[in-house]
Amino acid sequence: MTDAELTARLRDNLRGYKALQAHGGPLRMLDLPGVCAFALPLPGAPLFQQQVLYAEAHALAEALMPLEAWYRELGVQAWRVNVYPGDATAEAVLARAGHRPEGSSPAMSIALSHLPPQLPPGTTLEHPEGLEDVMKLNGLCYGQEHVGYFETWRPQLSTQLHAVLVRQGGRALAGGVSFEQGDTAGIYLVATHPEARRRGLGALVMQALHADARARGCGVAVLQSSLLGYDLYQSLGYRDLGAWTSWVRRAS
Repeated sequence: MTDAELTARLRDNLRGYKALQAHGGPLRMLDLPGVCAFALPLPGAPLFQQQVLYAEAHALAEALMPLEAWYRELGVQAWRVNVYPGDATAEAVLARAGHRPEGSSPAMSIALSHLPPQLPPGTTLEHPEGLEDVMKLNGLCYGQEHVGYFETWRPQLSTQLHAVLVRQGGRALAGGVSFEQGDTAGIYLVATHPEARRRGLGALVMQALHADARARGCGVAVLQSSLLGYDLYQSLGYRDLGAWTSWVRRAS
């Protein structure tokens, strides 16, 4: 499978995952031809929640004016468009409209295997009925600006959304979720308690998510990596598909 095909799978999976958030929490969604936008109109909400996904650059060009009107109506002062590797046409469209590049994150993918994680003594792996502990771990890892989101989104696990949690000494120390669409598993909300890093717990979470998704019929996993997680994902065999660049529009 080519990098472009895997990039399209990540884009479509992310859209489905964000749409799930929009149905079960404060996230708002705007669906336009070839473009889907999301907004979190909460005080201090992080920029990464105010994001636009597009399929083709020409659709993005036609959507820019209604997108700006929508974000301004919601009181969102800055929003971003994820531009995929090598899409110079989209970059030119956004530059003309006043967007500017502000950072990037690697897109990654791996072919899934059935191999379950090997748990060290005193470690348990759970499939929780809810996401409360996973969300708490993410809140600890990613700072106060994310608290509003983590406190208000409480989705039900389903045939598409699955979670794993690693415990040691009864404490929830690492967790994550997969959102499965077709034969693709998107990996999200992977976090390890700050006091428990460098123990291999994040790798256990990833391996469990992979094995579970493979058992349910998924063939590949996709994700957007943070700087903190990149080395872990690479060590597990993830392939770098290139950076998604955030082109940001700030209201004047």
